[in-house]
Amino acid sequence: MKMFSNGKFQELKGSEFDINMKKEFVNFFTYKKHFEMYYIRIRNKELTDKFCENTARGFNYVMCLALKYFMKNNLILDDEKYYLQLDERNEKTETKFFLENYLITELNLNYITNAKIKVSYFDSANSNIIQIADVFSNIFYSHLLTGNYEKEINLLKEKGILKCIYEFPYNKLNR
Repeated sequence: MKMFSNGKFQELKGSEFDINMKKEFVNFFTYKKHFEMYYIRIRNKELTDKFCENTARGFNYVMCLALKYFMKNNLILDDEKYYLQLDERNEKTETKFFLENYLITELNLNYITNAKIKVSYFDSANSNIIQIADVFSNIFYSHLLTGNYEKEINLLKEKGILKCIYEFPYNKLNR
């Protein structure tokens, strides 16, 4: 899907941004600190076939591990309310309600947090937040592939916007 259809804007898509647009996008959002970012980097080549056979289960597992890590390392507070807003294209209809229950079970019942956790899924075309996240995700992915965005990634860190890059499978960078 392109950002424009018949000359009419549809939605922001990071894959449609050129290098200069991505750099300007980062500069715009680092002018003021509107939010914090936490990337989850999954090294697919290190995953087993067994792990990958159920993508929803794998996604939920890694999301839970990352949240545990962020909370245990005081990167995010463990006593707040958390509203995870996800692109519905990431999840099959029959598994949409599993993540919220799984996180509550793992994080609340294992005494990691008392936080209220709510998970919602949105069509990215109808969610500005998910569109912005898509562009930032694409910038990070492009950086991993090309190294072209070192300055922008460092700027996000310096401004206190990029708080952490969680690596899965776990490695020494997560310490």
